[in-house]
Amino acid sequence: MFIGRNQELTALNKLYQEDSFQFAVIYGRRRIGKTSLINQFLKGKRAIYFTGLEENALENLARFSDAIHAYEDPSYLDGPNFASFEQAFKYLVHLSEKNGRLILVIDEFPYLAKAYPPISSMLQSYIDHYFKQNKLFLILCGSSMPFMEKQVLGYKSPLYGRRTAQFKLKPFSLHDAEEFFPQLNKEEVFELNAITGGIPLYLSLMSPKKSLRENIKDNFLTTSAMLYDEPMSLLNQELREPASYSSIISAIAAGASRQSEISTKTGIASGALSPYLDNLIDLGIVEKRLPVTELDKARSRKTIYAIKDGMFRFWYTFVGKRVSFIERGITEPILDYIIKQLPHFMGPEFEKLSQEYLWSKLFDPDLVPEPFVNLGNWWGPDPKEKKQVEMDIVGFDDQKLNGYFGECKWKNEPISADILETLIYRSSLFPTPKENYYLFSKTGFTDKCQQLAQQVDCHLITFDMM
Repeated sequence: MFIGRNQELTALNKLYQEDSFQFAVIYGRRRIGKTSLINQFLKGKRAIYFTGLEENALENLARFSDAIHAYEDPSYLDGPNFASFEQAFKYLVHLSEKNGRLILVIDEFPYLAKAYPPISSMLQSYIDHYFKQNKLFLILCGSSMPFMEKQVLGYKSPLYGRRTAQFKLKPFSLHDAEEFFPQLNKEEVFELNAITGGIPLYLSLMSPKKSLRENIKDNFLTTSAMLYDEPMSLLNQELREPASYSSIISAIAAGASRQSEISTKTGIASGALSPYLDNLIDLGIVEKRLPVTELDKARSRKTIYAIKDGMFRFWYTFVGKRVSFIERGITEPILDYIIKQLPHFMGPEFEKLSQEYLWSKLFDPDLVPEPFVNLGNWWGPDPKEKKQVEMDIVGFDDQKLNGYFGECKWKNEPISADILETLIYRSSLFPTPKENYYLFSKTGFTDKCQQLAQQVDCHLITFDMM
């Protein structure tokens, strides 16, 4: 059953209906659902589907030839190969002229480009001189995000400026994940989506008939399970020094957020860390964060690093450093610890959900008087308390006439009035004519908090409302 990606599927079908040459680039991390989206789009349409291989050029040409012949004759099993990729493309032009609208999908394009580097320039030539006249619909797909962004979409690429659409597939949102598990309540879905990072394949491994504890045990703490060694498998596929990258992720998961702290924990010189961190950022595993108020992002000294990918964050927080115990079958104490610490793990996920909720209400004047232009976390010095403080949500409108300040708590007890009092005080660090306050809670608010919220016009938002 195909779930989610309705926006992307609608856009692809709209392009197809244009009845003109189209060139769509679809990319995203492994397991994100690129192939499922393409297969859903291809239903009922004439298409040639080829997947690039980590083989040499001749082997890729042989499989490309097979894909073309199989399009003409579905019973085709084996036959002569085209003499070259150029000959194969010439034949594609013939097929397109003969049969009308035709879709050509090249999946895992980075593998093909590595095996046969001239392929991008050859595609450029055929797009310019043949495909545009024959209304071909070309789709290039890849899991290597750095390659797709630089070598396909980048301005130095021979293909630059020729695409008509691009789709960077992102992890599923909470509402997408709810389609997977209609029989579960919202909190249960949120937890499953968080520990899997919203990756469709990982979500499909979770059973709605099992408890969260059972799903974690069966999928993360069982040595034969896919997710048990999934992070290392992905690092091995994408990077040359997986052990070094793994140690960096472990350090960040353990609380090292600044480059100097990561260097100390890993033993990798601070100056040598930058390319490692950049590669992890390119892969969407790690992200660079700055206080939302920082204007000179390139020179800021407040940069910190965090694990962006939810599955990686869960694995390196709870699984990675306990592998020796898991290998010996000691899992129950680990599960006890995970369940106890899960609310803390869910905190950053709830912050992201709360920010996304406000973005979704950007043009709702009852909640957002004037649209904000930036919204995010903030941390910095408090001159009165003389210490570093943090705020979950800070944002401003274009003229800085409205400030937006929020706090998010994923706890099993209601938010008390002192949380709102602290929020009001810390908002004074950002003088604006109008302050707008928001409290986001998993379970609700105390009576005193509700009374104070009425006095200061603070919006109280529970998880069920989001």
